[in-house]
Amino acid sequence: MSNKLSRMILMVLIIVAIGFVGFKYINKPAESMSEVKAIEEEQVMRGDITIGFDGDGEAEIPSVNLDFDIGGKLVELYVSEGDEIKVGQLLGKLDDTDHIKLLKTAEVNYKKAVATLEQKIETRELSLISQKQKLEELKAKLDQEESEYLPMVKVKDLYSQQSLDIKKASYESAKAAYEAQLETYNISSKSNKDIELEKTNVESAKLSLEMAQDDLDSTALESSTEGKILNIAYKVGETISSVTDSGEVTADTTHFVVVSDADKVEVIVPISEIDLTKVEIDQLVEVEFEAFENQIFTGKVVSIDSLPKIDNSGLVTFDVTIELDTGIDKVKSGMTCAVEFIIKQQKDVVYISNKAVSMIDGSQVVKVKAQNSDIKIRNIKTGLTDGKYVEVTEGLNVGETIIIEDNKVE
Repeated sequence: MSNKLSRMILMVLIIVAIGFVGFKYINKPAESMSEVKAIEEEQVMRGDITIGFDGDGEAEIPSVNLDFDIGGKLVELYVSEGDEIKVGQLLGKLDDTDHIKLLKTAEVNYKKAVATLEQKIETRELSLISQKQKLEELKAKLDQEESEYLPMVKVKDLYSQQSLDIKKASYESAKAAYEAQLETYNISSKSNKDIELEKTNVESAKLSLEMAQDDLDSTALESSTEGKILNIAYKVGETISSVTDSGEVTADTTHFVVVSDADKVEVIVPISEIDLTKVEIDQLVEVEFEAFENQIFTGKVVSIDSLPKIDNSGLVTFDVTIELDTGIDKVKSGMTCAVEFIIKQQKDVVYISNKAVSMIDGSQVVKVKAQNSDIKIRNIKTGLTDGKYVEVTEGLNVGETIIIEDNKVE
């Protein structure tokens, strides 16, 4: 019984000992854990340090749509896509057969209307001359009758009543005839309704003639601007109809010719209301298009929309327009890009990673690896930093190797 009790006590002691050792291992002090330093080597580089913010944009080439004023069959095309054109240059011509016929008809109708008007004017003038001549004759007869009748009235006792009555009747008849003719003449001289009607007909015929001439002239399209042809929507033999287009410069546009400003490419960037305060006119930007990876285009801000755009989620943005000053011969309308708005920038400077810089006794230092692999600490002076890289103004040369130590606890 005593041997059995002794074995049980021994087993308990062994279990306690194992537990104590495990507890001590698990709760080993942190300071006893080892630190491993990850070491990297980097070259001192030369380039640009930029502080700014990014946005996504789309290229937009300012364009002008050139269209015929009328529809018709295209019979001549004098230009091709990619051509540089000038003001007044002939671009294309429509079939003018029907328009020539319409012009000739309009010319005949105009001449006929003019002839009718002239005839009406001449007839009226001749009529007025005839009426005036008759009026003068009746006036002379009235004067004669009056000169005979009035003296008889003064000495009527010398004449028989029958003679007086006859002369009176003759005088009143001459007077009535004269007054009637005078009224007719006055009405004829003042009334010109027929002439005004014919003048209206002439103006209408003239307008029709001018419209016919304009339509004929419109069968030939001349450029009103200079630039580069981006798109031609029709081929010779096709019928050109009215334009039904959204206004966007796309390959399926129905505008006859789309011409770009050959010396200008713009980028439209929607900027949030938060970032808008960081944007100003003439601010420099750097643009990288998806189609041209690792190629930087430069430009500047030329306009900022005053009115916002609000999407379905309620996000408020303002369109900022950038004009590129490089690469305008490569960029196409509609290309997407990333835009960096530059707030501050140092160009062509010596720079290194921020992680390589340490502080010793208030001085900035880096570890420099010599050609013989010796590592020495060197004082440096720094300038602008973008948060990842920092400009080095003194202490390092391009191509030197620096050491970056990143302490990791294990």
